[in-house]
Amino acid sequence: MIFLALTLWMLSAASVNAQVRIGGTTNPDPSAILDLNPDSISGIAQNATGGLLLPRVNLVDPMMPDPFTKHAKGLTVYNLTGGNGLNEGVYCNNGVEWFPVISCESMNTGTEPIIFLRQPGFLWLGVDGSLTDTLGFELATVDKSGFTYQWYKRDPVTLLSTAIEGATSDTIFINDYDSNRASYGIIDEGKVYQFYCVVVNGSQYGISGTGRVVYGTGARLANGGWIKVANANLGAEQDDLSLAEQIAYQPDADSSDEVEDKGYDPTVYGDWYQWGRKADGHENRKILAVNTVNTYLNSPNGVGTDSLYTDGQIQSDLSDIYGKFIQRGVSTSDDWRQYPEQNENFITAPANEWTWGNPANDPCKLLGSTWRVPTSIEWSQIVSNNTWVWQEGGANGTSGYLLKPGGANKPTVLFLPAAGGRNRGTGMHYNIGSYGRYWSSTPASTGSYYLGFNFGESITSTATSSRANGYSVRCVSERFN
Repeated sequence: MIFLALTLWMLSAASVNAQVRIGGTTNPDPSAILDLNPDSISGIAQNATGGLLLPRVNLVDPMMPDPFTKHAKGLTVYNLTGGNGLNEGVYCNNGVEWFPVISCESMNTGTEPIIFLRQPGFLWLGVDGSLTDTLGFELATVDKSGFTYQWYKRDPVTLLSTAIEGATSDTIFINDYDSNRASYGIIDEGKVYQFYCVVVNGSQYGISGTGRVVYGTGARLANGGWIKVANANLGAEQDDLSLAEQIAYQPDADSSDEVEDKGYDPTVYGDWYQWGRKADGHENRKILAVNTVNTYLNSPNGVGTDSLYTDGQIQSDLSDIYGKFIQRGVSTSDDWRQYPEQNENFITAPANEWTWGNPANDPCKLLGSTWRVPTSIEWSQIVSNNTWVWQEGGANGTSGYLLKPGGANKPTVLFLPAAGGRNRGTGMHYNIGSYGRYWSSTPASTGSYYLGFNFGESITSTATSSRANGYSVRCVSERFN
């Protein structure tokens, strides 16, 4: 007894870096860090006088960490209470909820778990129209008679669960744009909502996995994640036009600004940014393709460092170049700036403070502090994990891609118009209505990565381009993995 007490004291008082055995006189099993075992014959304990006693607790709800302060993945306890989807027995926490491992109910009750063959998944709801979908699951049993169901909504922050009145079937019907949406609490655009179902059939019980629902504009990422995306291109009329209105809009000339080319209509297309520059007027899509000092600076070598702040932006008091689109006609000109190590711009990367990785330079901050230009990895995941459906413009509206997570028959949750670009050498626009060019915040040697698509066919997130070109910017915000 003294030896056992001393061993336990040593375990609690110091870090143990070797195998430990409690009970018995032989060495611990080589596969175990801690071996609780008296002497054994052929691996079977002989004359055992005790076993492992787990912490005994009263769990409150499978989805709540109580009586602990938070969910801890791998935490294993013995639950003493029943009800609310719980039974007495051993439970293990997967970091999100409690799952039964061993039931210790009386053997004559016949208690057994319900086997789920398919769990609720991830559901996106668009922001326009009465778009609907369902969360559901599939059980191993064929005969579902006698089963009862109750769906719960769980707050992803507080992890508090609330039973949904009337949601008592094996599926839950989620409405996007009517009164039912409010009853389920799906009212905050871009927020993830969590749902699960408790299933009971006499002595059988089960708790479904957690289904997730997002309402608003965004895109799906790898491994079921998502990212909130701005409703429109930066510089577009995003406060006035809904997603459906953008898709249906037909670009037009703007006579009030003497713009006769539909390509200069920013209503849906938005503005064109040179990479690394924040909004200073150079991005204005309505600027005509005329090489004058009032609209452009034609500088073969780019803007010199003596005209830049330390963050790489043009000094605001230099009215002859500030807010101008910087034309670069030299074939090797990848940037609109000169670098301290200027050698015809043959350099490997811009200074960190000169990039869009610096929040002070990020044009998306116009939308709020959480908004930013997406990374090339995020664009890559958006390309790979969403269904892209091309819309030809003209009578149908604006040309571009409709993004539909989960399949072509799912709701459209994002629209990327074929806004074209502004050429670094001439300042003129090109390929409007057939090409889309969207900057990432990721540098690539002397250029930068962008998302690009052509004529509704080729889609890439690994292409690079000169930072002096003017491309579209689509901002992102919170992400969930």
